Amino acid sequence: MTIKTQYSTANSRRGAAAMLAMLFLVLFATLAVGFYASTDTAAQVSANDQRVNRSLLAADSGMELLRYKMERVSIPPGTPSTDVLAELYDDLLDTLEGTQNMGSQSIGASGNILRIPAAASGSITLGSNTDTAFRATVTDFAGEMVIKVDGISLASGVTRSIQMDFSRKQKSSSIFGYAVASKGQINVRKGAVTSVAGVDPTTIQLFSAQDTDPSIKMSGGTVGGDLNIVEDGGADITGGSVGGSSIPSEILANHVHTVDPPEFPTIDTNPYAAYAVNSYVNGARTQQNIRVPANTNPRFNGGDTVQGIMYIESPNTVTFRGNFNLQGLLVFENTGDTSANVLDFRGNVSQQPLPAGAQFDPLRASTGVSILAPTAAVTMSGSTDSLLRGNVIIGSFSFGGSADIQVDRGTLMAYNTGANSVYFNGKTVKFTATGATNIPTAGVSFSSYFQADPTSYLELRNQ
Repeated sequence: MTIKTQYSTANSRRGAAAMLAMLFLVLFATLAVGFYASTDTAAQVSANDQRVNRSLLAADSGMELLRYKMERVSIPPGTPSTDVLAELYDDLLDTLEGTQNMGSQSIGASGNILRIPAAASGSITLGSNTDTAFRATVTDFAGEMVIKVDGISLASGVTRSIQMDFSRKQKSSSIFGYAVASKGQINVRKGAVTSVAGVDPTTIQLFSAQDTDPSIKMSGGTVGGDLNIVEDGGADITGGSVGGSSIPSEILANHVHTVDPPEFPTIDTNPYAAYAVNSYVNGARTQQNIRVPANTNPRFNGGDTVQGIMYIESPNTVTFRGNFNLQGLLVFENTGDTSANVLDFRGNVSQQPLPAGAQFDPLRASTGVSILAPTAAVTMSGSTDSLLRGNVIIGSFSFGGSADIQVDRGTLMAYNTGANSVYFNGKTVKFTATGATNIPTAGVSFSSYFQADPTSYLELRNQ
C-alpha cells in the first residue's frame, strides 16, 4: 500500500508541472501579442502625430513668411479702405510672384479675398521637404486683413490651420532727423548751416534724395554736420567746411555718406483750410485766421500781423516787406507748382506762438508747423534776423539775406526735384534741433504696412 501511494503522488506532481508550464506559455504568448499590438499602435500614433505636427509647423512657417511680407508692403497715404486690397495685391505680386517660394504659381484675387497660390490645389512647399506645404487666404475687412494659413502633409492629406489679424500701421521715417532734407539738389555757396550756441553742430546734417550727380554742391560756407546722399547721387565739394573739415578730399572721404533714402511725407493742406474763417483784407494791419483767395497776390508791409493761420489759395505770389509778425502758422494750398506759387520775404519774419483767445483754440492741436507750402518757392533776403518755430516744408528754398534765420525744432524740407532746390547764399541758418521730436500733427502722413496682432493667433478646427 505504501509503495502504491508514493507512485500516485509522483505522477500527480508531474501533471501539475505540465499544467503550470502550459499556463505560463499561454500567458507569455498573450503578453507577446499585446506588446506587439501596443507597439504597432504606438508607431501608428507616432506617425500620425508627426504628420499633424508637420502640418502645424508648415502653417506656422507660412504665417511667418506672410507676416514678413506684410510688414514690407507700402500702402500709399490716403488710400481709402475700399482700395487697400488692390494696393496690397500689387505689392504681394512684386514680392512673391516669380520667387523661389512661389515658383511659376500666381496669386489670385476674387472679391475681398486673395489666394496664395491662386489654384485651389496649389501649395508652397517648405524648402527641400516636399512632404509639407502651405496655402493661404487673405481676407479684407474694410482695409484690415485676416490671414488664414493651411499647413498640409502632402503624403497623408493631414491639414492644420492657423489664423491671425493684421492691422494697417503708418511707417516711420528718418526724414525729420535731418536739419535740411531735399528731393532735389542742395547748393551751399556761402554762409553757415549750423546749430545755435550750446547745441552740437554735428547734429545739423543735410540730405538730398536727388539720384544724379551732383546732388549736393558746396563751393563755400559751413555745414555743421555731415552730408548725406543716395546711391546714385554725388557730392561736388570745391570749398567750404563740413563737419569741422575744410579739406575737400577729407570731406568726401569722411563726411559724405550714402544712405537709404527715407520716405518724404505726403502733404495734405486741406485739414488747415477749415481754420481760415476770415477773408484777407488788403491793407489791414492786424488780421486773424485769414484765407487769401487765388490770384490775390497780396503784399504785407512792416508791422503787419497775422494771428492764427494764414491760408493761401493757389496760385498766388505773396510778398513780405519789413518786419512781418506771424503769431501762428502759414499754409499754402498744396496744388500748382513753384512757378506760380511764391512766398517772397524781403524783410524778416518773426514767428510767435498762437495768442490767447477762443478763436485760436482749434489750431492749438495742430503743432509742428511753421510754414507748410510744398508747392511754393520761398525766398528770404532780409537784413534783420528771422525766427521760424517748427518745420518749414516748402517747394524750394533760396536764402540770400544778410541776417540770420533761426529754425526752432524744425526741419527745412524741400519738395522740388531740380537744381538748386535748396540754395544757401546768405548769412547763417541756425537750428535749435531738427523736427524729429516735433513732427506735424496734421497734414503729414507716410505710407503704411500691415502689422500682425499676436493676441489674435488662433488654431482652427479642421473638418
